[in-house]
Amino acid sequence: MDAAEKKRKMIIGGVLVGTVIAAALVEVDDEPELHVPETLQSGRTAQDRAKKTESNAAQLDVSKLGQRKFSPVAGELFASTNWVPKRTVIDDHEEEQAIRMAQAARTSEPPVPTAPPLQFKYAGKAIADNETWVFLSQSGENLITKIGGKINDTYRLDSVNDNAITVTYLPLNIKQTLTINNQIAGTF
Repeated sequence: MDAAEKKRKMIIGGVLVGTVIAAALVEVDDEPELHVPETLQSGRTAQDRAKKTESNAAQLDVSKLGQRKFSPVAGELFASTNWVPKRTVIDDHEEEQAIRMAQAARTSEPPVPTAPPLQFKYAGKAIADNETWVFLSQSGENLITKIGGKINDTYRLDSVNDNAITVTYLPLNIKQTLTINNQIAGTF
């Protein structure tokens, strides 16, 4: 324990001892005294004080207040509340219809997944060292790939000819065609 800590503990201990001594010396008064100036005391007599006490008691007669009456519209103040929704009762016809609809929903086949439409624009091609390189653009980004190469890890370039480019949409293994010279793109 260092000197600063000792000093702090000594100060706290001294304040605690002083507080205990001060509390022991203070007198506890159960009934506080009411100091009334002498000018007021001389004007009052014992009879006046007795009459005033009686009138105060008459004003505070609780039996004359009556009972509180509750309105039935207010309902039960402390009734238990259930937050679970009430079940609706359905007849047999509605139940059979609901079962048929649920079975039909389960037996219907989900739609066949399809590849999204091609977002590429053909920009050109180049042949170097017996490899054909294709230049494409997508949203202002230029892409370069060769046959068998991937485009954005989503498409693979399969073939290139003078009229079309064939790519495969890899997640579904669906082939798509991008036509050159503004012809319509298709899927097969």
